[in-house]
Parts: sequence; structure tokens; C-alpha cells
Amino acid sequence: MSEGDKPLYPFHLIDEGEDLPWGHVSYKLADLGFKDSMIESGWLGGNTLSELIGTYFERVVGDNSFEFYGTQFPVMLKVIEAKAFQPLQVNVADDVAQQRYDSFGKTALWYVEEARQDARIALGFNKDVPAEEFYRRCKDGTVQEVLNIFTPRKGDAFLIKPGTVFAAGPGLKILEIAESSEMTFQLAELFHQHQVDASELMLDEAFDLIDFKKYTPAALRNPLHEVPKQSPYTKAISSCDEFSVSRIGLQNVLHVSVEDAVGFTVYYCLSGKASVQVPKAGSEPVRAGTMPLPENLDRYELREGQILLMPAEVTDFYLVPAEDGTDLLEIVVDNRKVRDSYTNENVEPSSFGDVRRDDSTDDNAPDPHVGYWN
Repeated sequence: MSEGDKPLYPFHLIDEGEDLPWGHVSYKLADLGFKDSMIESGWLGGNTLSELIGTYFERVVGDNSFEFYGTQFPVMLKVIEAKAFQPLQVNVADDVAQQRYDSFGKTALWYVEEARQDARIALGFNKDVPAEEFYRRCKDGTVQEVLNIFTPRKGDAFLIKPGTVFAAGPGLKILEIAESSEMTFQLAELFHQHQVDASELMLDEAFDLIDFKKYTPAALRNPLHEVPKQSPYTKAISSCDEFSVSRIGLQNVLHVSVEDAVGFTVYYCLSGKASVQVPKAGSEPVRAGTMPLPENLDRYELREGQILLMPAEVTDFYLVPAEDGTDLLEIVVDNRKVRDSYTNENVEPSSFGDVRRDDSTDDNAPDPHVGYWN
């Protein structure tokens, strides 16, 4: 059997961390060019995520994702540990990112893994803010006075859409699930902390991207506080065009069987320990509901803080808890559509273009996480 014929398998990826003036970021799953996750083990061990997608694209992400994103992996996961307030930031929408920067935009979900009693998040404005007032406050260091700054709880989740200003404060550990992009602009320092060089602030360039209307933050359904004992699944935490996120309170063995390989799945372990068990290559398909577990299964461990990327090709597997209190997040990308400029309706993508991967050192070479709309 050639390598091209070998079946794919669940992928552990190696974390890539980065210390910043305000804290630490650990990239769990990234195909960003400047950050490219590496497969930890197995016959594809040592290859990067971009290399995996470049070779096995549809087998990894599925037909739906490939039609929209091409060879760009669609989502990114990173853990943010804030020891001080981040600079105030804003994300860029897909259409603007494409027009100005030939890049994907960024919609993000922040899931609060840990929160001290004095931890705080800044999210949106506490009133309608005139643009000139916001600009002045960014310059004189009083912008926090017009922001919603509040204390989140562990397990809260916030969907951060492009245009909404935001920042994480000290005492927070946040899992960010986002489009595969870092199209985020830093606007201003908060509380006179001076955590970044002034040259890294891009207020003028991002000014017309900001939504200056009053914003009322609301945590998405907090599934850590309400776990139905009769079912391992809760309702989705969030479902948007870019991705869907659900939480699994894994109390018993869960058999996952998908008839059609429509897409990949990412599992992130919030707490406890589990294993993902997959039928060995060449074995008979597992009949739905089979118990006890068959013997011909390969095991892939999943511990707190780890992820597993389940390729679209892997359509039959078990989620098996190894400890009480095992909680997982499940991330999927649904069939995305594009807006037809003539009909103003969402339609199937003819192709969302390919992602150029240029290893040259030319300063004018395109970003490796650029998407081209057709």
C-alpha cells in the first residue's frame, strides 16, 4: 500500500506558544503561515497542517469545506492567558479583508476556561460613541470609560463579530475558536499599561471598521452549568456561518457514525480525559450501537487542554470517557455559501479560490493564509 492509499487517522498537533507583553498565547491548531501546526505522531508525524491539507485536502476537510476554502484549513484554535489587559482590538470582516488585504476575515468565539473573581473582559461600547470622541479617548488614554468592562464566569462564551471592539483582562484563560486568520487590529492601550509599542497600534487604518453603536454583551448559553444527565450532548454553544461549537458532557461511551464524509471535526478537551477509538484499517465497519466495544480499535488519547483533529475520512469512531467529569468541545464547519453580488442571495461557491502558499522570501509574496474570491 502506498502512502497515498493509507487511511488517515485522528491527528494530535504540537502546541506552538508565544509570550506577549500582556500574557501568553498557545496555538493549538493553526494554518496561518507564520504559525503552522505540526502533526505529532503516526505515519504523517512531522508534517505541518498546511502540508497535510496541500496533499490530502478533501480527505481531511471534506468536499463542502474544500469548495469554499480551497487548501486553506478553515479554523484556528488558540489559548489566551492574560496577565494584563490586552490592547483594545477589532476584527476585520471577510469582505473587507479580501478587498484590502487579500485575506480571510475573522469571526471568533471566546470560551472562558478559567476566570479569577477579579478577571475582566472589555466587549463593545456602553453607549453610542461619536467617532471623534472614540479617537480622542484612544489618544488620551480614557477609552476604557466608554467600554463594557465586566467579569465573566468560567464556561461563558462570547461570539465576537467583526467591528466589535474587545480585549481580555488579567486573570483569564480563554479558548479562542476563529476563522483561520489573524486579521485583528490593535487600536489603543487600556489603563495606561503600555504593553505594546505605539508603532503596533493601527487606529487610523482600522478606524472605519469599528461599530460605534452601543453593545450589550450577553454570554451565550452556558452549558457548564446545565448538563442533561440523560444525554452526552448539550445544545450548540454557538452556530455561525464560519463554524459551530457544541459541548459534550461525556458521561458514557458515545458512538459517532457519519454516513457521508461531509467535513472534519475538532475535539478540544476542557476537563478530564477521554480516548477516541477508531476501527483498525481493513476491519469490518462497526454496527451502530455495538456494545461492548469491539476489540479491533485504535486508541487516541485526549487529555485536558489537548485537541484531536478528526479528518472527514474518519466517519466511524467512539468517544470513550476515561475519567469522571470529562467535558469536550466539538467544532465543525458547516457548508458555507457566498453572497451573490447580483442577486444578493447566498449561493453555493463555484470555488472560494485557492490559497497561495509561497515559500519565497519576496517581501511582496502574498500571505499564506490569503483567500481569493472568484
